[in-house]
Amino acid sequence: MVSASRSLVDMNRADIIALAVRELAEFIPRASEARVEKAHVVKEVRATFSAKPGLEQKRPSSATKFPNLFLAGDWTRSGWPATMEGAVRSGYLAAEAVSRAAGRSEKFLLPDIS
Repeated sequence: MVSASRSLVDMNRADIIALAVRELAEFIPRASEARVEKAHVVKEVRATFSAKPGLEQKRPSSATKFPNLFLAGDWTRSGWPATMEGAVRSGYLAAEAVSRAAGRSEKFLLPDIS
């Protein structure tokens, strides 16, 4: 999967696959020797949006003005873009907000996505 891949939209399938193999070989040199058995290219230009500067401040945080209402989702202020990964991070942040509201202040955000 390649996010924000507008430069690939006009490329044909074979060229995209060749590019992917070349880039993979940069990290795994023996990949350049591999024979591609099957590859599939899906171009979904609306799959990930490109955020404009200042948008993060407009996204709501997990905690709200209501004591028992918490928000989570890719559209909330997680510090990450509105992706599946951002939604997961938002869920952890919401769980931490619930924990704080309950007086426990537990941490749920994993180190690899903090």
